[in-house]
Amino acid sequence: MSAVEQKNVTASVKWFKADKGYGFVRFSDGTGEAFLHSSVLASLGLNALADGATIVCDVTAGAKGPQVSAIHRVEEAPPAEPAPQARGRRKKPAAPAGDGAAPEPRPVREQPARAVEPAVGELMPGSVRWYNLDSQSGLIDPADGGESIYFDRVTLRQSRIDMVADGEDVWFSARDTVNGPVADRVELASRQAE
Repeated sequence: MSAVEQKNVTASVKWFKADKGYGFVRFSDGTGEAFLHSSVLASLGLNALADGATIVCDVTAGAKGPQVSAIHRVEEAPPAEPAPQARGRRKKPAAPAGDGAAPEPRPVREQPARAVEPAVGELMPGSVRWYNLDSQSGLIDPADGGESIYFDRVTLRQSRIDMVADGEDVWFSARDTVNGPVADRVELASRQAE
């Protein structure tokens, strides 16, 4: 077992795939990322962490780079801004963490066209690195090679997009948040060409 290189490091969950049993965290001081294996979560009685959750952890040098060796504290991710159509709805209580199985994703419904102006911001080209149907979130790699941009189903719905595919070309606008850049608008490049 490797010796602890850093203790009590604050980091945010970049992404975590419960079905794969691993993910990555981004150090809050911006110095890098570390691998997070599900076995570290198991010691806390958890089987997954939400994207954007903040953790305080110990980091060791793994065979392929830094990895989380222990988690001391977990703070849930701040709630996403509600979609306009979600106002007034009650949120369903979370299912108890039982057998560790991921819930079935809800089918994406076609959203009616709305007379709402799109978010203001310069559209930039990029491509979808990945989109996870279970968490209904993903990352966009900007064409200019900048930092990856997080997006989720709320952004897609507000942009009237039902689904995106890995590698698909898109145009997006983004804003900076505490947890890194987040897309506030996504358009399919194929729609731009029309």
